[in-house]
Amino acid sequence: YTASTAATEAEPQACGYNTSKAGLCGLMRSVAQDGGEYNVTSNAVLPGWVKTEMADRSAKAEAEARGRTPEEIWKERAALYPAKRVLTPEEVAHTILFLASEESSGISGESIRVSGGCP
Repeated sequence: YTASTAATEAEPQACGYNTSKAGLCGLMRSVAQDGGEYNVTSNAVLPGWVKTEMADRSAKAEAEARGRTPEEIWKERAALYPAKRVLTPEEVAHTILFLASEESSGISGESIRVSGGCP
């Protein structure tokens, strides 16, 4: 499952989004419990800010509401991370690929943050 760090660290003004991502984590844990006897693993990846079309729309809306530019919003988001940059879709995909591989067969029921060290 692809959830979000919003599952554990709620974003302001995003009740529906936060709740849906927390719900995915609950579903993931249930599937891990129920599927374990069939060797089914179930995990959730919780990305932080990732430069995607959806996140770009969010940055534009936030910029408009705050009288800023989308670029300023992205700079603010990047400043949250120790490396001072947001994640790429590829960084999240690498984690998902690992979890889908046989090498991760012992990992189940976990919410794995892919957040570049952002708390």
